[in-house]
Amino acid sequence: TVDYRACWLRDQVYTIFAYYFISDYEKLIQGMHAVFDILHTQRHKMISASPRKGAGEHIHAKYNVADFSEITQQWGHHQLDAIGLFLHMVADLDFKHINVMRDNRDRELITLLIAYLQAVRYWENADFGMWEEDEFVHASSVGAVVSGLLYLYRQEIVYVPENLIRLGRETLHRTLPNEYAGRDVDIALLSLIWPYNIVSRDIREEILSRVKGKLVQEHGLNRYWGDNYYRSDNGISAEWPMGFFWLSIIYSQMNKVEEAKHWFERGIAQITKKGDVPELYKNGHPNEHTPLAWAHAMALIALAKLKVKSEQLSFMVPNIVDE
Repeated sequence: TVDYRACWLRDQVYTIFAYYFISDYEKLIQGMHAVFDILHTQRHKMISASPRKGAGEHIHAKYNVADFSEITQQWGHHQLDAIGLFLHMVADLDFKHINVMRDNRDRELITLLIAYLQAVRYWENADFGMWEEDEFVHASSVGAVVSGLLYLYRQEIVYVPENLIRLGRETLHRTLPNEYAGRDVDIALLSLIWPYNIVSRDIREEILSRVKGKLVQEHGLNRYWGDNYYRSDNGISAEWPMGFFWLSIIYSQMNKVEEAKHWFERGIAQITKKGDVPELYKNGHPNEHTPLAWAHAMALIALAKLKVKSEQLSFMVPNIVDE
């Protein structure tokens, strides 16, 4: 869209992930190489990082798609969840026998990112989180980093200090199932269930119960209770269709195919006549940020997982896309 032409690291990585589920491995690898190239421009920040540095010295979150230069407008650029997601993807793809590191320079970048996370003390210092808003120690950000470090450690891709993982786990133990002390429900916490799968069954069920009990609306999920971004005139916060697909993915993972199908169908119902998944609905209509690539990716992943799980459990998925 006109005002959504930037590249956000988080959105980019989630969007790239969809290529794995549609078996387009060439584009998957190309996309990850692009993220490596972006992060190589930030090496000086990784090298000089410290907890006392200002936001200007944190790794950037938003880039020009033409040349990967920083978009330097005032922004909450310190977003640790994006870094954790990237590390998780590198290691998870390695587990799937897909190596996205081209050379030693890429491998060195992973080591620099780990040192950066230690320097900024990710487990106790605030970031702006998935929604790029207020500075808190977000459980979803800490969890993303823990997952990335843990997967790297298991795959033995580079050296990961075990203590660095432990510190993040301790923060999660103190914070979950809340996003932080002042927010008890947030769809960002769904990431700890999928793709990270790093919470216990009890925590998983509590997160899902709170999300379904407080954030489900007609056209999608509220990001969190009291969200003012594109709030409707009737007071209901913005409704994100992507949330329906996220729930579908999670329930497919849990082998609850009928519930996964339910949320998938609710997501499909929000697609426009042009075939676009909007960022959100306000006053019953999509906003101008339509389509949203991240949301399309989640829809593709949800469909792929639903088909696989249905076949595994001898269910049939209707040809929803053609209807």
